[in-house]
Amino acid sequence: MKKFYLVIISLGLCLSLAACNNATNSKHTNASSLASHKKNTASVSNTSSSASKNSTKTKPSVTNSSLWNTTKAKQLATFMDNWGQKMGQNYDEYTPQKTGDFYGTTIPNSVYNGQMPLAIDRADNQVRAAWSSNGSGPSDTYLIVACYSDTAHARFLYKHVYLFVVYNGQPSVLISQQSQGNEQNSFIFRQTDNLELASGFSQIFAGQGKPVKLSSLSNKGLPVSKKAASQLYYAVMTSHNNTAYINDLITNHADNFHLTDISGQNVTFNMGKDVTRTFPKNTYEFSSDPSYLGMVIFQQITNNQFLIYRVPSHFQRSEWLEDANWSKQESDNYMDNPNIMIVTPSNSNIIETIENKIN
Repeated sequence: MKKFYLVIISLGLCLSLAACNNATNSKHTNASSLASHKKNTASVSNTSSSASKNSTKTKPSVTNSSLWNTTKAKQLATFMDNWGQKMGQNYDEYTPQKTGDFYGTTIPNSVYNGQMPLAIDRADNQVRAAWSSNGSGPSDTYLIVACYSDTAHARFLYKHVYLFVVYNGQPSVLISQQSQGNEQNSFIFRQTDNLELASGFSQIFAGQGKPVKLSSLSNKGLPVSKKAASQLYYAVMTSHNNTAYINDLITNHADNFHLTDISGQNVTFNMGKDVTRTFPKNTYEFSSDPSYLGMVIFQQITNNQFLIYRVPSHFQRSEWLEDANWSKQESDNYMDNPNIMIVTPSNSNIIETIENKIN
């Protein structure tokens, strides 16, 4: 698994079909890579008494009951069956009532009931987590709507477990292959780099039904306003980061934001050998000063729906300049598998702050 890349929304950081990006020395920082959450050791369960013990006050909740339902769950089950076959893997669904054993850890329960708290990217970055049958729950909490693993079929050290989560109203797919413990007793997950998997879940979550190649929607891109771009950027930022933390960054650390129409530009910014594909009409880049506040590449396709293209933050791998076939495959992968994000009205004061800093 890897860390992060630029996104054309959906959303947000190792499989053979994964996009191979190097974010360590990136020229641009993807908005989701700001998942350096302030350490939060309270893992929250909607069924465990540890939630009240570790929380000092009730956080506002996401209450849209249509975020996840049985229809979407069935669509995900079909998708995972097909995707698993394509990957040469066999995945089973696990729930609080039907648990599994992953190297001695109970999935999915352990990540939210305090036994082995969910951590993102590293052991000391424990975050709040809860199981949610409808995608609703406290903000700034990883709400788990589904869990799939090949633990019952894969060989030792080749097992995977995926959590399909909703964080501040946006979907994300987390993966772990952790086979050993750590001092913090954390269960460490990272965002999947498999664009097909991430895109498929985002489509199902958005109510699009059976996942399709979203590149077919790229010709429907609309001109975007500063307000719409600001709302999208904020949605991306808070889809993987604590809301208060992001509000502080935007208010007190952001100097300027830039909204640039990159339609017709090379999808590798001329870094991919013999790659001639260009960004479709009405594709935009939203960037920031300082750059660590992230950049998003996107299209707006309806009033509240956006495509996020997870373009590498830095084309550092030598293959980009040397291997034409590899470059074409990688660039086609991220252009053909964008995430889809539904943006809802949010903190109007912060949106206005972002908009006023666009130049």
